[in-house]
Amino acid sequence: MSIRTETKKNPLVITYSVEFESGIEDGLVWYFHGDAPQQPVTEEDMIDFLRGNFIEIALEGWLDEARLKLNAGFLIGWLSGKFLQKES
Repeated sequence: MSIRTETKKNPLVITYSVEFESGIEDGLVWYFHGDAPQQPVTEEDMIDFLRGNFIEIALEGWLDEARLKLNAGFLIGWLSGKFLQKES
């Protein structure tokens, strides 16, 4: 599977780290192949993601800078997937 992400004339987010970029790629893959491929992200989806991937991890002491960047990137990739076309 290839997702068209190489056009960066006007990126949604300017990235500086491998972790953030990796999170974006993971989020895009999830959007196209996850539990509900190519379905709209709901308010409930967002709250569940934020709770499970930021709040709970932080409360357990596992939210370091790398995990924060990875999870934030994932969220951006997941949400932006609907605006990209999957290439065959």
